[in-house]
Formats: sequence, structure tokens, C-alpha cells
Amino acid sequence: TKGFTLVEVLIVVIIIGILAAIGIPQFAASIEKAKGGEARAGLGHIQTGEKVYYAENEFYTTTLSDLDISLNERFWSFSITTADSSSQYLATATRSGGSRAGQTVTMDQVGAISGNWEFL
Repeated sequence: TKGFTLVEVLIVVIIIGILAAIGIPQFAASIEKAKGGEARAGLGHIQTGEKVYYAENEFYTTTLSDLDISLNERFWSFSITTADSSSQYLATATRSGGSRAGQTVTMDQVGAISGNWEFL
């Protein structure tokens, strides 16, 4: 006479399943957005390093070690390309793992951010 019926328990289990089906993808997206902070921070460090390097040498570099910065590359890898006789550069962060591996975030010498990362 006391307790829950089978129907009541099944309804609760179904409701929990629906909430989990909605919540887990949202949580995964939030985690991926947080990992994007590493890309933005790294690109910001590269931009600062490139400004200092350009002030000293009057051209940009493609070598991260020339910038005298240390980057955390846990979820993203970084590279730099130059154009127009090294008067412009494009720093690229490439997602290095997970379901979004290969997606990129780029920043040029004026700080414009672009790329194909899902959460830009």
C-alpha cells in the first residue's frame, strides 16, 4: 500500500532521460567554448609578441620561438604565416583533438578574428 507504482517510476525515469538528452549536449558545447579560451589567449600572446618583434626588426616572424613567449598547446596548436614581405601575418590556432579537430581560429596583425571553428 505504500511506495511507488511501476508507472510512476517509469515516468520519472523517462523525465530524467529527456533532461539528460537535452543537458549533456549543452554541457559538451560549454566545455568546447571554454577550450576556445586557450586559442584566444594564445593568439593574443602571439599578437603581442609579433608587435614587439616588429618594433625591433621592422618585419614579422613565422617562428614562435622568435617571439619569446610560452603557449599552452593542450587543445590547440599554433602557427604563423607572413605575407607581403613580412609586413602582414596570420596567426592560426588549430583544434588538435576531439570531434572538432582541424577547426581553426585565426588572427591577423590588426586583431581581426576569423576561422571555421564552430563557436566563433
